Amino acid sequence: MIPKLYDHLMDSTNNNVRTIYLSRHGESNNNLYGKIGGDAGLSQQGWLYAKALFNFFQSRHVSGIWTSQLKRTHQTTKYLECPKIIVETGINEISAGDHDSMTYEEIAQQFPEEFALRDQDKLRYRYPNGESYMDVVARLEPVMKKIMHENNLLIVSHQATLRCVLTLLLGTEMEELPYMRVPLHTVIELRLCGEEVEVTNHRLKVECVDTHRAKPGNCEINRNPSDACITVPVHL
Repeated sequence: MIPKLYDHLMDSTNNNVRTIYLSRHGESNNNLYGKIGGDAGLSQQGWLYAKALFNFFQSRHVSGIWTSQLKRTHQTTKYLECPKIIVETGINEISAGDHDSMTYEEIAQQFPEEFALRDQDKLRYRYPNGESYMDVVARLEPVMKKIMHENNLLIVSHQATLRCVLTLLLGTEMEELPYMRVPLHTVIELRLCGEEVEVTNHRLKVECVDTHRAKPGNCEINRNPSDACITVPVHL
């Protein structure tokens, strides 16, 4: 079921073509080591992406940039020339709560039941003292309303948050939201006109890790650690 927010957004009578750019931060040191959340800085490849992002936007007009509160998004925009850069707390990454800065393997080993429960219902599972994807969707409501009045805006955010933004704008199925692919080092260009949204992915040529974890076949609480971690992306 698509949230009511989506219906509200698509009721817009604004038929002018508007462009919104979405990007995750550059590869971070936590990405390299398979750690979720945290406030790590960019890796060497992440800094190269920040420079590639500057080159990409040399031929495109950006009237505003939004970043989250986290260091890696600020570093990603370091080389961009824009007079209006805003820290938008609503686009912070999903809070992993007690599991922040842990690897998936560590969570599976130390909190096997929690890890299984998240795999069973990733959309609604809430991290202990953290957030669920549905919590992120809810906190994005005022942000989404502002986005609909923007043009030539670049949003530099995070995997889980951008999954939510894209789901709300494209009207894709909510159950698919937690598994949407939003790769690193890719600029997603959205052209909005009335109810239509055209999507173009620009993969910039800077190598990085893949942080996408597919749903494993075995989501039972009594599974062994190897089954629990079978889809964990390769990392250092």
